[in-house]
Amino acid sequence: MRFANKLSSKLSNKLPNKFVTTFSALLLGLVCGGPAFAQIPLTLDTAKGQLQGVAVADDLRVYRGIPYAAPPVGENRWRAPQPLEGWDGVRDASAFASRCMQRGDAADMSEDCLYLNVWSAAPNQDALQPVILWLHGGGFSSGAGSNPGYDGAALARQGAVVVTINYRLGPFGFFAHPALTAEAGAQSSGNYALLDMIAALEWVYDNIAAFGGDPINVSIVGESAGAQAVAALLASPRAAGLFHRAVAQSGGWMGLGINRLPTLSEREARGSADAEAAGATTLEQLRALPAQSVLENFGGGGIITDGYVLARDPSLIYAAGQQQPVDILAGSNANEATFFGGSPSTVQALRDYAANQYGALAEEFLTLYPANSDADAQAAYQRAFTDALAWQMRQLALYQGQRGLGAYAYYFTRVPPGQEARGASHTAELPYMFNQSAQHPEWLDGDRALANTMSNYWVRFAASTNPNSRGLPTWPAYRTSTAQAQTLDFNIEPQAESIPSAQVLEFFDKAYAQLLSELEAAQ
Repeated sequence: MRFANKLSSKLSNKLPNKFVTTFSALLLGLVCGGPAFAQIPLTLDTAKGQLQGVAVADDLRVYRGIPYAAPPVGENRWRAPQPLEGWDGVRDASAFASRCMQRGDAADMSEDCLYLNVWSAAPNQDALQPVILWLHGGGFSSGAGSNPGYDGAALARQGAVVVTINYRLGPFGFFAHPALTAEAGAQSSGNYALLDMIAALEWVYDNIAAFGGDPINVSIVGESAGAQAVAALLASPRAAGLFHRAVAQSGGWMGLGINRLPTLSEREARGSADAEAAGATTLEQLRALPAQSVLENFGGGGIITDGYVLARDPSLIYAAGQQQPVDILAGSNANEATFFGGSPSTVQALRDYAANQYGALAEEFLTLYPANSDADAQAAYQRAFTDALAWQMRQLALYQGQRGLGAYAYYFTRVPPGQEARGASHTAELPYMFNQSAQHPEWLDGDRALANTMSNYWVRFAASTNPNSRGLPTWPAYRTSTAQAQTLDFNIEPQAESIPSAQVLEFFDKAYAQLLSELEAAQ
């Protein structure tokens, strides 16, 4: 056994990462006479009943469409997720469940959508592998855990049990109304999507050991809106103890800018207006509305300061050091804004944006991001958007690092082949982080190596807080607010860099101080 572990460790520094987990399992099986590949049963027991998963090759088990709460329909619409009833017999877990209600081309969607999926290559049910729970992006209005881009196979083969979830979106996930708040009492209304995520974490705690996962070594990982949810859960005592590490990719507690969150009263006013326009004056009438009508006619929105999931605006929670003491890995991409439309297209539009977003700091913003012509305005805005998000992700890491917790920041600069016009845009890192080389035949050898490296860091962070290991570039901890603080630049040859500039950091420090002052004055 000692020989097998030693040899596996040596070869892991020489073989491509995607071969390491499979080789290690095979070697241990040959030396110890035990199983060579994943051996958790295809039919297994959960707290609510039995599941029948599917085998992918010899080394991977996948369980799809697992319910984690009661369907949020009828009387359960706009309520916190309710306890799930058990089932008799064996439930088929071979197919994904429906997506949550969302606009656009979302075939197979339903209001009954609180389901999750599990990938495991654990050698047995006692493996206690680290757990990665993925929170998808999509602006809190689209997406699903079944998206092919979130396939957890590669990360599972690298040593993690991977869970992806659906959570309620748009007006189903974030509708606030005075009558709903009165019905919920202390629980308020409006943040149902966050409560869904907490319910999924509770399911993981109760059930993940059956899949070879460790219920007390859970990392929540999210991108864009999913990363904003990660930051909100860090600030919420409702999720305390349910996760132990966090990864936020291109999204923090303020969304994609330096902003406060909407308040409960603001969202209740909006919800009342939507209800009145729909002719629904009672909760019974609201809950009787067809799901498609709610989707098409009610506002969506996102996370709010509801007084229950989030007692105060997260900026105040973080500034007071009241967020959960959880290790963190956070970062963003070099060309975030090229993913989005709606950029200011004239000098005047940029000036208006600066005034609305930064108030007394507007002129300083325009000095840092000048536009001498309408042609320059969009590029100036895109630089500012990217820098604001980079600052926020580093600040998220800094808050944890200054408390002595594990904290690491990154900056993804690799431009994927074929995406030169966009650059390293929002979402560009996802196929690398999920190590999806097989889905990208256009990649170069360097891209495949980068995917192996990046996914290896993520799994190692989930396993032990420190993403560093022999054979990988050193990733320095992030513990200082000075311009010398280093992030890991993910490109063909990852290396530590001091990004962004001191001038950029100083400006967004001022913008954040201005926001905190406004929030404190409003209390």
